[in-house]
Amino acid sequence: TGMDAFAHNLEAYCASGYHPMADGIALEGMWLIKKWLTTAVNEGENLEARGNMLTASSMGATAFQKGLGAIHSLSHPVGALYNTHHGLTNAVFMPYVLKKNRNAIEDKLIALSRYIELSNQSFDGFMTWILNLRESLQIPHTLEELIHEDTKLEEMSAMALVDPTAGSNPIDLNQLDFLKLYQDSFKGIL
Repeated sequence: TGMDAFAHNLEAYCASGYHPMADGIALEGMWLIKKWLTTAVNEGENLEARGNMLTASSMGATAFQKGLGAIHSLSHPVGALYNTHHGLTNAVFMPYVLKKNRNAIEDKLIALSRYIELSNQSFDGFMTWILNLRESLQIPHTLEELIHEDTKLEEMSAMALVDPTAGSNPIDLNQLDFLKLYQDSFKGIL
């Protein structure tokens, strides 16, 4: 659920279009999540951590009026057909979509890396941080670990293409792009 909140803020920040207020809310939401997510997971009774995560989650819900993107477009069909946890599914797809969108979002992720005070303030530094965060939260690296079979990837690609969140992805994606994202995430190819 915390990674879903992060995905909401991250995709809103990277979404196509112009909405500086949403961008600012998303930046602060991601800073709060970086600061409090692992504490909230490891210390479920920590009300300060949980309260800050609730705030960050609400910020994501406010920010995504700007739009979302392919993390959600890919996740929705998987949840519909396999009943996977939405936030967990978003977390699995996150690095694959970031890589696909790199040319359009690299400058934004460098600015984000500065804002959330990463030691390596670059696209690659942000990716490393995301991969490490997922690992620390025991998030699977592959789609295969969630759904265990790949017979519906083409069907899900058609669903992802028409998902309402696809239109605000930073780059335009077609059905073959979605299929390749499913295939890569299924096999763990970054």
